Amino acid sequence: MEYYSPTELDHAYTLLDKYGDGAVPIAGSTFFMSHREELFDAADAVIDIKKLGLNYIRLNDDGLHIGATTTFNEIFDHKLTRDGRYAILSDTAGELNTNEVRNMATIGGVICVAGEVDMPTSLLACDANIIIGSSRGTRAISMSEFHVGYLNNALEEGEMVLEVHVPQPPANTGAGFAKFQRTAADLPLVNVATHVSLDGAGACSEARVVAGAATLSGVPERSAAAEAVLLGGIIDDALIESAAAASNDIECVNDFRVSAEVRQLWVRCGVEDTLRQAAARARQGGEV
Repeated sequence: MEYYSPTELDHAYTLLDKYGDGAVPIAGSTFFMSHREELFDAADAVIDIKKLGLNYIRLNDDGLHIGATTTFNEIFDHKLTRDGRYAILSDTAGELNTNEVRNMATIGGVICVAGEVDMPTSLLACDANIIIGSSRGTRAISMSEFHVGYLNNALEEGEMVLEVHVPQPPANTGAGFAKFQRTAADLPLVNVATHVSLDGAGACSEARVVAGAATLSGVPERSAAAEAVLLGGIIDDALIESAAAASNDIECVNDFRVSAEVRQLWVRCGVEDTLRQAAARARQGGEV
């Protein structure tokens, strides 16, 4: 196995082209080393991408841009994600309860996992886009299309994630995140993220309700039924309870850690909790 630490994107792309499926780009490598270390057994080359200048958080007119090697602690503590319309990203990063892992884990690596992790759930709720690069150029793909199955993403041979783009939300938008797990070091059993926008009359004009880590598909899924309940209504306790009850259209997995029935209950609880948080933030203009 060969190890490389390129400092230029073009060099990284050359290596990806040279080794093809035998190349493993890494940054923090926290998930691989703790849960999928067998992937390194078949690797021909490990490409460390931490020196490519992909560590940044920037706000432009079109929204927030987060470089692929930005760590979870940087997202947790950055002024652009700590408060305001993007606070769900800090909330989600903070729920990775092991500080040592937050110092190493990167947003690009986590979204590539397509498994029981938190950030993709929140990014799907925020309608984020993933910016992908290769020697053939760059392309953008929505978070909803990036995961194609459990532990499988839409990256093609020779490609790597460069950036996460979170669009600028409308005024009076809020979001919330919640998770259920056994211990701080364990992978989540259920995570839930909701994202709502209110119109001038205070009614819900846009809604996304997402559950992850619990789904039968193995990747985060939106609840179309819960979203339909919310749209056009005033988000009060009764509407929140109705939306939470409707979230059972997300089919949960049954495994050795916890039953599908318990996961479904936790999804419902998570929808209630996060909608209350999201609605409160939306009513304050998304500035808290």
